Amino acid sequence: MKDNKLSITCPNCGKLNVIGSPRCSNSGHPLPNSNQWGPPQHQRIPKRLVGITLTVAAVLAMILLWTIIQHNQALSYATFLNSAPQKVILYNARHRPVKTVYLIGDQRKKTTTGIQGTLVVANKVRPDSDYRNLRPVRYTDSRSAGMVVIETKPTMRFYYPERTGKLTYNGRCTVAGHPDVRYFSWQNISGGVTK
Repeated sequence: MKDNKLSITCPNCGKLNVIGSPRCSNSGHPLPNSNQWGPPQHQRIPKRLVGITLTVAAVLAMILLWTIIQHNQALSYATFLNSAPQKVILYNARHRPVKTVYLIGDQRKKTTTGIQGTLVVANKVRPDSDYRNLRPVRYTDSRSAGMVVIETKPTMRFYYPERTGKLTYNGRCTVAGHPDVRYFSWQNISGGVTK
């Protein structure tokens, strides 16, 4: 008995023929291409396509990871107070600037309800970064209360948009004794709007 792996059957008469024969030895009928009966041929994927696919997958993974971190990270305004001067512009109900102040962090500590610390409030940024002649004031950054309170005279309150503690840099605020102040914009002097 012949090994079928080494032979090919004629579709016309059914006779077994040697693989590679162009025609049947019995009927003379053309035989199918013997390559299709051999071991499976694996097509190679071009290296460039593999590289592009891996690059796209890596970029998508980084974007997904960044999105997850940003969504789950509860930032506070106090996070930035001790890193660089913060420019805060106060706006009225028509979103027109009323006053600009600069907040420079001094000390801070974590508490069970948020962050407490001291900072100085300046009307302008000093080029020599020397704010020792300004009196520090207390602040409380409380995500549970949904606001940052700066105990200046008058007291300033900046509200988180939600109680979840997700920080935004434009929002609602109040200044005691100044009902015209309604909104704020919080910027990091060293790098534009803090993000």
